[in-house]
Amino acid sequence: MKINNLKNIIENWAPLILQEPWDNTGFQIKISDKDVYKVLVAMEVTNSVVDEAVSLGADVIVTHHPMIFSPIKKIDCNDITGNYIIKLIQNEISVYSTHTSFDKCQGGNNDYLAQLLHLDDIDMMEGDESGFCRSGFIDGQCTIGEYIEQISRWLKIEKTLMNFTGNLNQQLKKVGLCTGSGSDFIHCAIKDNCELFITGDLKYHNAQIAKEMGINVLDIGHYGSEIIFVDNMSDYLSKNTDIDIIKSKVNINPFSPVL
Repeated sequence: MKINNLKNIIENWAPLILQEPWDNTGFQIKISDKDVYKVLVAMEVTNSVVDEAVSLGADVIVTHHPMIFSPIKKIDCNDITGNYIIKLIQNEISVYSTHTSFDKCQGGNNDYLAQLLHLDDIDMMEGDESGFCRSGFIDGQCTIGEYIEQISRWLKIEKTLMNFTGNLNQQLKKVGLCTGSGSDFIHCAIKDNCELFITGDLKYHNAQIAKEMGINVLDIGHYGSEIIFVDNMSDYLSKNTDIDIIKSKVNINPFSPVL
C-alpha cells in the first residue's frame, strides 16, 4: 500500500477539517518513496515506541497525539523531539497523527469511550459547539460510586489513578464525557443535565468550581481516557487495509499508583 492511501483511509474516518486551529493533525514525518507493509499504532511517540517500531520493522507509526506541536527551529539529537525525528528518519519510519479530528469524528475517541462505558442514547453534549463531548444514559440504576467501580474494571484503570469531586452516593442516570483535557466543558455537562462528567486532567480550580456548581466530576487521567485510541484505530485499519497492523505494547503512562 502506498503511504498516501493509508493517509486517505484514516482521513475518510477523521477528516482534517475537523481538527482545531491550534492542532497539528497529519504527517509528522513522511517517507514518501516507501510502500507500507507494517503499521504500529500507539497513543504517542516516545523513545520506547520508536525502539518498538524499529524492532518490528514498522514503516509507519500512527498516533493520536502529534509528535510535533510547535514550529521546530533546529533538529538536535540532545533534544527529545529532535532525537525522535533523527531516529525515525534514519530508520525510514513515517509518523501520522490524528488528534482533535479523531476526538470529534463519529466513532472516534469520544464515541468509543461512551460505548466502553455502556451508555445508551449517545449524543453530542448540549452547549458544546466544538463537537468534542458526548452524553448518554446508564442502563439501570446505581450510585456514582458503584458506577466508578465499573469504570475501573471496564477501562482497566486503578482507582488510585482517578480523582473525583462530588457525591459518590448520588443516584446516577445521565453521564457526560470528554476524552483528554476536557475540564473546560464542565458547564456543558451542567447544561445537558448530566449527574456525572468524566474527563482527564481536572485542575484544582476547575474542581472547586464543579463542586460549587453541584456537578460530579471524575478525572480518569489523560492517559486513561485516550489509550483507547490504540484498540479503536487498530481495529479500523485491520478491517480497511490488507497490511500488518500492530498495537503498541509500550506502557507510556507517566503516572503510577503510590502504594
